[in-house]
Amino acid sequence: MDIIENKRLEEIAQIYNGLRITRHQNNKDTHIQKVLKKINNNENILQTEQITLSKGIDEKFYSKKDDIIIQHTSQINTINIINEDNIIIPANYVIIRTKKQYNPHYIKYILTSKQFKKVERKLIEGTKLQFIKIPDIKKMKIKIPSPEKQDKIVQVMKLIDKKNKLEEKKMKTNKKIQDVILIEQLGEEYVQQ
Repeated sequence: MDIIENKRLEEIAQIYNGLRITRHQNNKDTHIQKVLKKINNNENILQTEQITLSKGIDEKFYSKKDDIIIQHTSQINTINIINEDNIIIPANYVIIRTKKQYNPHYIKYILTSKQFKKVERKLIEGTKLQFIKIPDIKKMKIKIPSPEKQDKIVQVMKLIDKKNKLEEKKMKTNKKIQDVILIEQLGEEYVQQ
């Protein structure tokens, strides 16, 4: 039987805020750095920008492959996995860097689950700009199975993700087909002012 442990997030990962970019601009000893601007959540595509920043920025602010990042200053806390090294993560993100024995994709699926969202809603602060504090994230407990079981769960979840993306594509294609049918049957301008 598989042993499942309850662990606090701080036990399985390093967790901290991203870099306050403004504190590292307009200094004398600078060079151009690649900084995360935004992530397209549906496709997990990173948008970066080149910014001149001071040298000597702590390595913890540079992305490492499989870092989990939470954009914690938006209406919906988006959660993604970084697939690229050496991108500076700004302060509107929380960086979760899992220890080697934990599958970061497993942790990401837990963090995007309904159960996590339910707990997160209880901890969110602010009225207009809602956010969750890092100490609250660190204290959250999640169930951690063996590494083998984590990998199996991730494998199944990724297959479901692929299926969902295919279904999404299928729906978009069907919508285009509907539009073409209307144009073919009624002409280009079938709605007028």
